[in-house]
Amino acid sequence: MDLFHRHANSPIASPAGFRDLYEHNRLPVFRYIFGLTGGPQDLVEDLTADTFLRAWKARHRFEGEMDAATGWLIRIAKRLVIDNYRRTIQETRSLSAESPADSSPEQAAIVEEQRAFLFSLLIDLPEEQRETLVLRYMLGWRVNEVAAHLGMAENNVSVTIHRTLSRLREKWMEAGLESLPTSEEK
Repeated sequence: MDLFHRHANSPIASPAGFRDLYEHNRLPVFRYIFGLTGGPQDLVEDLTADTFLRAWKARHRFEGEMDAATGWLIRIAKRLVIDNYRRTIQETRSLSAESPADSSPEQAAIVEEQRAFLFSLLIDLPEEQRETLVLRYMLGWRVNEVAAHLGMAENNVSVTIHRTLSRLREKWMEAGLESLPTSEEK
């Protein structure tokens, strides 16, 4: 049996199956890449498109069910982010964000400064800690899903998240920045 026919039953081999994969995963893949890179949006969009282009080209080699395809896409995206980082390691990246229309220029500058500082803290994290936070909070994965994807015990994921967030809070406070509003303050 040749390679094509062996994997022809893959749920993403057909154009319709791949379309379903794309529709279900385009936003999570975008968020994952954004969480790892911090932007700018054009770069994140390009890396997201490249992820799906590579997946399309390799769709006949994919083995597994549709649920497993999400992890497959995340692994493709991660490799693309690493490749991009290696190519542009000397470049300075910044997050571009629009400020709310009702904020003053001073408020917008403060928010942008805080956002840039937060992303600099995230970028400085070891890869495993950063990826854990991105999967948990930017993609909204449950701890057991993060653990399965990273090959870690659920308890280790929870401890990693707790310790990483504590260190980020400490660095945030050391910088003397105002605390970000919580959902109760909004």
